[in-house]
Amino acid sequence: RREHGDKLAFLDVRDYSGVMQCVIDDGTDARSEWVVQIVGTVTARPEGTRNTNLSTGEVELTSCTLTVLNAAEPPPFPIDARADEVDENIRLKYRYLDIRRERMQRNIRLRARVNSAIRAAMEEQGFIEVETPFLMPSTPEGAREFLVPSRKEPGSFYALPQSPQLWKQLLMVAGVDRYYQVARCLRDEDLRADRQYEFMQLDAEMSFVSKDDVLAAISHSVTAAARAATGETPPPIERITWHDAMNRFGSDKPDLRFAMELVELTSVFAGTGFKAFAAAASIKGLRVDATTYPDAAAMGRNKLDALTDRAKQLGAKGLVWMKVGEGNALESPVAKFLSDDEKAKLCTALGARPGDLLLLVADEWSTTCTVLGQLRNDLARPPVHEGPYRYVWVIDFPLFVGINPTTKKPQPGHHPFCHPHPDDLAKLET
Repeated sequence: RREHGDKLAFLDVRDYSGVMQCVIDDGTDARSEWVVQIVGTVTARPEGTRNTNLSTGEVELTSCTLTVLNAAEPPPFPIDARADEVDENIRLKYRYLDIRRERMQRNIRLRARVNSAIRAAMEEQGFIEVETPFLMPSTPEGAREFLVPSRKEPGSFYALPQSPQLWKQLLMVAGVDRYYQVARCLRDEDLRADRQYEFMQLDAEMSFVSKDDVLAAISHSVTAAARAATGETPPPIERITWHDAMNRFGSDKPDLRFAMELVELTSVFAGTGFKAFAAAASIKGLRVDATTYPDAAAMGRNKLDALTDRAKQLGAKGLVWMKVGEGNALESPVAKFLSDDEKAKLCTALGARPGDLLLLVADEWSTTCTVLGQLRNDLARPPVHEGPYRYVWVIDFPLFVGINPTTKKPQPGHHPFCHPHPDDLAKLET
């Protein structure tokens, strides 16, 4: 509300479709979040008063008559972008007010569009949406279940589904060869940024198909969802092997929106006199270029020590850093232990330029990959909402990726396909 004299006021009136400015020329007591009925004439705004930040900024409602349908107390926080700075607990307490905000309305509608696009894409491919039971017998898996006591059988419990896994397998047995649903799942696990008690997932199952059939079906749905969310069709989804993803990006879920690939340096230091490198099974390097990370070579000792501590926290024995100066001169506590030939080969292998920072880890192959991969993300990964979208399938996972140091048991990989590779079936009998 903006007042101009005693009789003229400008009100921003909001409904589900957006915001429009209304000119009230008979005075009103209406305040923020009051419910009103307005009748007026849509006219073009005068030159110099148009608001390009609003979809309705070219017009306004004039000659308005206003009827107050319901007054309201002042809201506990502003119903606009300023609420992003409000404590989340307050926003959750007044969720019905928080959802009135443009951002929240946009998110709700975005989710609806994406769900609709996914359903259409799945049905185009012959999938049938089947709703599976919500109360089911307890089938302990990896996650803890929410239990519901039975009224008729004291001491017995239903479980809420972690996923519809059993039901969809029964549907395959029953001849429903292509099933899907946007399923609600519940897991009694500790909360994290990417883990909630209750969440939705696209759940699907197919019978008598190959890996490529599954990849094609899901790729089609992901493309449709991306188009609904962004208005643009993403490029074809790439495929890289698990080994390639780990070797180049240090992650089985690599972010391809920026370069900074890991480089294998073991051959560069073959026969080196530097003991830390000579004893290592694998040596990998990462060039933090000055374009991606401005003033990389000017990084202070405190920051470099913090990177070293981070590398140790991730499982490395240490971190070697080198600043690249003019003429590719290397500044590092380790530089004096390397020959001129090793330094030259190192700079060539990493494509080093003045102003860059080089990070090296010497350890087991898996450790060098994961440590430098995380440092890569820490240093240069753009915010999730920035940069072009690049989707990728990571394929050919190993079934296990090592031994869990805590449980001393094999650690499963994050594989989308767990059927043993035909070439490896004989190994199961050894």
